[in-house]
Order: sequence, then structure tokens, then C-alpha cells
Amino acid sequence: MTPKSTIDQLKNHVPGKSYGYVVRLLESYELFFRISRPRVTKLGDYKYDRRTRKHAISVNADLNPYLFLITFMHEFAHFLQHTNYRRRTRPHGSEWKREFQTLMRPLIEESIFPDPVSAQLDRHMENPKASCSDIALMRLLEDYDTALYTRLEDLNDGDLFRLSNQRTFQRKKKLRTRYECIEVSTNRKWFVHSMAKVEIVNN
Repeated sequence: MTPKSTIDQLKNHVPGKSYGYVVRLLESYELFFRISRPRVTKLGDYKYDRRTRKHAISVNADLNPYLFLITFMHEFAHFLQHTNYRRRTRPHGSEWKREFQTLMRPLIEESIFPDPVSAQLDRHMENPKASCSDIALMRLLEDYDTALYTRLEDLNDGDLFRLSNQRTFQRKKKLRTRYECIEVSTNRKWFVHSMAKVEIVNN
């Protein structure tokens, strides 16, 4: 079960009107939830330990309340997908979409999100997928971040940048929602989301 201290901390991470709903979900299931340190490659995750048969989800601590809430519901939908459908299903297939839509419906109906975000969410929820792949939604949510930062998409090809893991990369070329990048120290190829927060490194 999720520790009470973590449930109390959630007050600082989700919109106030949604707190009771989130807590009821956590208290209704055998599930461990944690607020994670910021991660470069993901906003949150869901894991199932086959050995212990325990479920866990996490969400990055540095997300603004609206993005934190959407990410929480995204991962909770993965948990419900796993527990409600024993047969093998695709990560963002019809079963997951159904669970995510059901979880999000009360939040949209109760006007938890600002009008511009709510309008885009209505469109997004018609055929939901990973939130970070919906660039229009991510741009709207970005308006509610409190810190100023540079996105990878703001750089030019060839520019050097550093991620929160302190590794240094060079931006190469745009693919779809990601950029092909080369890690300077290893010459390994990485694919970094265009909306990733970066620190510019002077040549």
C-alpha cells in the first residue's frame, strides 16, 4: 500500500479539487505509489513484479499539477489494464484506452483543468495515447510550469546540451516527436523527446 506520508505529499503535486479522487483510487487498490525524482526518459511508469505479484506506479516530482495528474491517471490505467485483462494486451491498446478514458472522464467533467487544456484533452481522449506524443497538449500544459527552461526543440542541429542526468549530447536531426542525438563521451546514439528540458553547453 502507498504510505500515508506519500498521500499527504500529493497535496503539493495535484490540483486541489482532484486530491480526493486520487486518494480514493490509491486507497481502493493494493498498489504502491511513489513520487519519483525527475527522469529524462519518462514522466512516470507502471511496474508489476512477477515474483512478489506487487504493483507499483511512479510520477516525476518536477511536473506541474496538471501534467502530474494526467501522468498519474495514465499510469493508473496501465495498472487497471494489467489487473482487469489477464490476457496479453498492447501497452496503449484498446483496453488501456478504455481504462484511461474512464479515469479521466470525472476530471474533465468537474472542470479540473483550465479551459484551453480541457478543450485539448477532449480531443486527446477521443483516441488517447502517451501524453508526451501529443505536442499540442504538452505545449498547453507547459504554460503552467513555474520554472523557466530550454527545450531540446529550441536548439539547432549540432548544438551541445546536457540533460538532468548530467550527460552531454549533440543534437543531430529531427525524427517525429524525438531528435536523434549523440552522447559526446561514448558516441552512442540516443533518441530524446523534442520537449525534453535541457541545459545548453557552450562549444
